[in-house]
Amino acid sequence: MQKKKINPWSLVAVLSAIGFCPLFTIAAILFGIRALVDIKAKGDTRGVRLAWFAILFGSLVTGLWGGGMYWWDVNVRSQIELGPINYISYGQSGQIEHFKAGFLLPNAGEETGRFLASINKRYGSLLTGNLDQEVGKAEINGDKLFLGMVPMETELEYILQFSNKENVHLTVKYILFETIGDASVYKNKFAWFRFDDEELGELLYPANKGLVEQKQIGE
Repeated sequence: MQKKKINPWSLVAVLSAIGFCPLFTIAAILFGIRALVDIKAKGDTRGVRLAWFAILFGSLVTGLWGGGMYWWDVNVRSQIELGPINYISYGQSGQIEHFKAGFLLPNAGEETGRFLASINKRYGSLLTGNLDQEVGKAEINGDKLFLGMVPMETELEYILQFSNKENVHLTVKYILFETIGDASVYKNKFAWFRFDDEELGELLYPANKGLVEQKQIGE
């Protein structure tokens, strides 16, 4: 008896599944289902196991991609877009520990209090804010990329709206991964905040910004 040929849909499904890209793995699930239907309907081809492998493996990889993207959106993207706004709001509402938790290195309570008091005196209560979309992407050296793709650190700019003043410019140093020895350690925190105000002058936290950056590079 002549052995049945492998169903072409099963082969396409398997090849798509091992592509590891979400578009391919989703396609692998659909191709796998199509293969099962085709094999059952015609009965002249084989490849049920291949089709099920493509469906299960494609579902697993798609789930991992989906979970990873959700984690990134909730933890990293939200930190980049809203982190400084949230932390200043924490500080102004008296949640000092929540404010300090957003920074790479712990700072003395007195300095934190002075910084928050200066914000209140200058600008009043924070109403809202957003990442400055007009600022172009900063140039990042190859040795500042995690896995050659993700920036390990960068400076971000925000425009904040306060009760006493509008369009206040804030620049922050964001650290996604910190280099410790030969390893890259996940941090997702801020090294410093700097209010850029031509009228009232620069307001920096922590004040020893240079020391913070020296500790980052191990000097």
